[in-house]
Amino acid sequence: MKYIRLSPFLVAYLGILLFAGTGCNRESQENAPAKGPNRAAREMPVDVFITFPQFLERTIQSTGTIVPYEALDIRPERSGKLVYLDAPESQYVKKGHLIAKINDDELVAQKKKFEISLDFAQSELERGRSLLGIQGITQEEVDRLANQVNTMESEIRILDVQIEKSEVRAPFAGILGLRQVSPGAYVTPQDVLIDLQQTHQVKLDFDVPEKYLPNVKTGQKVTFGIAGSVHTYDAKVYAFSNEISPATRTFKVRAIVENPYGELKPGQFAKVELVTGTADSAIMVPTDAVVPVLDGKEVFLIRNGRAVLKFVETNLRLEDMIELTGGVSIGDTIIVSGLLSIEDGARVKVANVINSDQMAD
Repeated sequence: MKYIRLSPFLVAYLGILLFAGTGCNRESQENAPAKGPNRAAREMPVDVFITFPQFLERTIQSTGTIVPYEALDIRPERSGKLVYLDAPESQYVKKGHLIAKINDDELVAQKKKFEISLDFAQSELERGRSLLGIQGITQEEVDRLANQVNTMESEIRILDVQIEKSEVRAPFAGILGLRQVSPGAYVTPQDVLIDLQQTHQVKLDFDVPEKYLPNVKTGQKVTFGIAGSVHTYDAKVYAFSNEISPATRTFKVRAIVENPYGELKPGQFAKVELVTGTADSAIMVPTDAVVPVLDGKEVFLIRNGRAVLKFVETNLRLEDMIELTGGVSIGDTIIVSGLLSIEDGARVKVANVINSDQMAD
């Protein structure tokens, strides 16, 4: 029998090949798909939210401003010196309250002069009519005397209007503001004496995005809060603008608020919620469960142990919840964790139901 003598270098080379082949085989076995019980280890654990029907008030959130029900800058109607001023600051006054009076001595004197002339003209007219009866005067002369009487009466009426304009009265009941003038000052119709506001009722003005124009109607309920107060106030929509602002793409809504104790002050900032409707079976899910994509929004459901991608339609968004109006049904299981690591059809398993307490109720 013949023996083949191998060189030491050849023996070492064969040994390296044998070792490499064994290692590759072991690595292939480790990377091979798991079978049997080990396959469950590849299922991704996720937290889920099970949809259920909820009562929901559909609201629009906005910011607004309190404005007085009526507001006016009190100004005189004619120029002159202030001879009387009764304007108690921050106090309530009734409608018709005499706030100020302009010096009208000259007007009163002119009126007295015309009244004397009127008495004489009326006497002349009566005498002329008597003479006309005996043809002692012509009809033309009687007409001239009657015209003088009418002229005098017109002049007196003009002076009465001017004298009336010398008085500045409150056009409605309300609270006076801060006085801008003092007695004795010379004022003109351009000067503001004081401001007057009616605040037993106030208005709430706020802006709403144009897409909600079909949802806003008179009579709708409004709730709002103001800075520095823990109270929530109620109001009711009574008017809104049909004109859209081209700068903000919003329209103005106005609500009326009862304010018997004067808690609400004009100019206050308000956080507003407008209730546009209710739903008895709304589907609300955590906002984290909804993924915005180029074509819209989507969620992942669990069906038969796999993640299923669904496009959805959304509506009302709250602080941490959002309403789904299409794409899901009541009782669906929606994935709320690990969304960036999940693909459509991936195997998943439920690790935690985050609304289990709500489902138990």
